[in-house]
Amino acid sequence: MNVTYGSLSYGGCSCYIDVDEPSECPLCKHSLKPSILHKEIIKNNESVPFLYVTYLCTHCYEVFICTFSHMLKTQDRCYTFTNLKTIAPSSFNKKIFASCIENVSPSFVKIYNQSLEAEHYNLDEIAGIGYRKALEFLIKDFLINHENIDEGKVKPTALGCCIDTMIDNPQLKTVASRATWLGNDQTHYEQKYTDKDISDLKRLIDLSVHWISMICLTEEAETIEKK
Repeated sequence: MNVTYGSLSYGGCSCYIDVDEPSECPLCKHSLKPSILHKEIIKNNESVPFLYVTYLCTHCYEVFICTFSHMLKTQDRCYTFTNLKTIAPSSFNKKIFASCIENVSPSFVKIYNQSLEAEHYNLDEIAGIGYRKALEFLIKDFLINHENIDEGKVKPTALGCCIDTMIDNPQLKTVASRATWLGNDQTHYEQKYTDKDISDLKRLIDLSVHWISMICLTEEAETIEKK
């Protein structure tokens, strides 16, 4: 919601500031009209002005700070900050997976959510590696725990080879192999798939999860006998 803040000191005089105020608490995720505790314009080392506003959530009564950037002068003593740059602190919400995925590979769920948390806190250089590890646990646990393939055969085999030689479902084979290519790329010094990023890797992992879920649920449906 756009709000005007008055009586801020900038350039040696009081001024008015327009910002797009947050409508959700980053900690409890509740919709709110936050209470303002403090606001100030501060220039960084490059003399670029940022607006810092300390808010109190009126629902959970926790404090958080917003940083606004891209200050534009609209008229005399009136400025607009057009970009909400950061909100801190913010809570992380784990991704919930279907029970069949939890049963097939609890390690996948744990590693995936640790990677998601790393991405949430902008640790993008390590998140991709974590997603690649999560994918390996998902596929290998699926082969061992669901397809009943000997773990002594699955564990030492490279993930790509496991997918090529041990997975029969063509849809799962396709998306899992592509996810492996992009995941491997996240671990290399020089990336080959420069037109792809971590969101493409996550989408292919989601598709792998989807097809494993479909396989498990279809087999469950096949146990229902006609009466």
